[in-house]
Amino acid sequence: MTYPTVWPTEPYRWLPPGMISRIREIATSLGAGTAAIGIAIAVVLPIEGYNIHPSYNYLTSRITVTMGVLVAVCLFGSGIAMLTSRLHVATGYVRNKSAILVRGVEGGTLAGAVFGTCIFLVFHLSEVAGSGRYNSQDRIEVTPGVVMYALLPVLAMILTTVNLVVSHRLLFPTVEKVRKHLARESG
Repeated sequence: MTYPTVWPTEPYRWLPPGMISRIREIATSLGAGTAAIGIAIAVVLPIEGYNIHPSYNYLTSRITVTMGVLVAVCLFGSGIAMLTSRLHVATGYVRNKSAILVRGVEGGTLAGAVFGTCIFLVFHLSEVAGSGRYNSQDRIEVTPGVVMYALLPVLAMILTTVNLVVSHRLLFPTVEKVRKHLARESG
């Protein structure tokens, strides 16, 4: 029994029925949860971004809000991919090509999330650190709201990473894990 890490030659891979139900449960709950968090971050981030950054530095506000929303959309896409991964399993088997495509989508969303988070943090932290240099009234105070604003894209990137790791572990289990699951099912 082999488990492909590249494009498969066989269309299906057999898994125990108990494992299939576990894949469906985890994929549904994690996918729906992270997709909902992605939507919430996409709504909250622009509202907070334009309140935190002063209006004179419109470009920085635009860049941080755009990159933050990009990260939130990547999290939403990752959640939807995780949610649809339950459709790629049937009783007793996993569709190989579909599972590999899910893993590719998860990897792509993680790449976008890492890129967006890095750009977001560079612009946001440089704006906070450099504020008030010329006029003390323009200083951005480090408050819990500013810290939360900085941590929302980081949270989204971490959750996207979790989705990638979990989807890979669910759809491509090791041979030892399958054997342990079979031993538990057979009693």
